[in-house]
Order: sequence, then structure tokens, then C-alpha cells
Amino acid sequence: MKFIADVHLGKLAKLLRMLGFDTLYNNSLTNSELISIALQQNRILLSRNAAINNHKAQLKSFYISSENPELQLQQVLQNFNLKDHIHPFTRCIACNGSLQPVAKDGILLQLPPNTNQYFNEFWQCDNCNRIYWKGSHYERMNSLIEEIKNN
Repeated sequence: MKFIADVHLGKLAKLLRMLGFDTLYNNSLTNSELISIALQQNRILLSRNAAINNHKAQLKSFYISSENPELQLQQVLQNFNLKDHIHPFTRCIACNGSLQPVAKDGILLQLPPNTNQYFNEFWQCDNCNRIYWKGSHYERMNSLIEEIKNN
């Protein structure tokens, strides 16, 4: 299942990516561009704009009623029955690329100071080359994922 999110859903897009769902997001896309991409790539358009849902019969779309990103995420997960399809930390939250394991010695020069001292496992986005590791943010994200799975 692939999604595209409108301009109002940037935080939702990041949360969906964190859970492993293919989610396009670009806050400069117009409604007609969003619709076109959704149709061309067979994506479900997630939108806070109720008018988009009535646009075209062949358009798959879902109206997001909440303004709270975590409630938005619950809405999407429940509506599409996705809780059993969560694969966290497999997508880049910045660009939606796929994350691949990468050897530490191949990225040493790209790491922030002291990161190479404390961490040994790394993943890199195959699109934007952003590097990820299990830092302090990882535990917070993992707690959120567990909460999502248990609700």
C-alpha cells in the first residue's frame, strides 16, 4: 500500500515512513499535482481537504479529520487495517527512500563527532544518503511504535 500526503500532513508522512509505509510528501505540490501522482503511481491520497475526496472516481483517497499527527496516524492505520503490516525503520523519514545496512568504516567521515565512538550499527538511505543509527531518538520512536501497536 502506497500513500501520498497533502501539504497539511507532513508530520503524518514522517510517522508513516517511520513505520515502513511508502509515503510521498512534498509541501510544494498543488492539489492537481497530488491527484496526478496518486493516479499515475496508484497511491492513496491522504488529505485534510474534503473536496479532494470527491475529485475523480478512480482516485483512491482518504480524508484525515484530525489535526493531531498521532491521531491522524491512528485513523490511517485503523481505516486500512495496517497494524500487522508495520515494518519500522525501513524507510527514510526525510525522503521516503529505503534504508540499507551500511558498514561503519564506509561512512566514518559522514558521522557527527563522537557517534562513531558510541554506535556500531548504521543504515543509509538509498535515495538521499542520510545515515541513521540507534541513538537516543531511537528509544523514543520505539516507545511510540509499541504504543501504536498496542492501541
